[in-house]
Amino acid sequence: MDKAGYLKSLRSKLHRLPEHEIDAALIYYEEYFDEAGEENEQQVIQQLGPPSQVAAQILADLAIKDLDATPTSTKKNVSAIWLIILAILSAPLSLPLLATAIALIISAGAVVFSIVIAIVATVGGILFGGLAALISGFFIITDHWPTALLFIGIGLIITGIGVLIFPSTIRFIKKMGLVCVEGLAGLFQRVTRKRKGRYQ
Repeated sequence: MDKAGYLKSLRSKLHRLPEHEIDAALIYYEEYFDEAGEENEQQVIQQLGPPSQVAAQILADLAIKDLDATPTSTKKNVSAIWLIILAILSAPLSLPLLATAIALIISAGAVVFSIVIAIVATVGGILFGGLAALISGFFIITDHWPTALLFIGIGLIITGIGVLIFPSTIRFIKKMGLVCVEGLAGLFQRVTRKRKGRYQ
């Protein structure tokens, strides 16, 4: 394989990316080849590794770079996780290593999903319990007003607690998404060797 073939193969491996990202990556690697000189093309190809490995690293680097450059959001975290999963799946890994990476992604995803569901259910339960106590208090106010006031007071307190912890819960879930992305990036870098040049 020569420089032209290598860059053509790299372009095809990066087809999921926006065109300007593909062009930037290809310009970077074309300059890398040019600096080494035509006589050292095979040495450069050997140093870089297969195009699929370089493409996988570019995908992972872009995911992390995008997270660092802009404020995090749930959509951005999902997008970054998807890019890193694509990077792991497109990396030239042995079958046992690939199976291990996929199993780790699935198990980590299941754990995170379970934690998020548990947190949402807890906060939802607090809000629902507070509102139920509040409404119950209004229903029994004509029968026994001291008990009704107790229910209304407890309902207001519990609902207030739920409203207070809701923003913190959202921030925690977003932070967990960011930690997942960074963890996946770390996993990717463990199961693939780092290429000599870093995509800018």
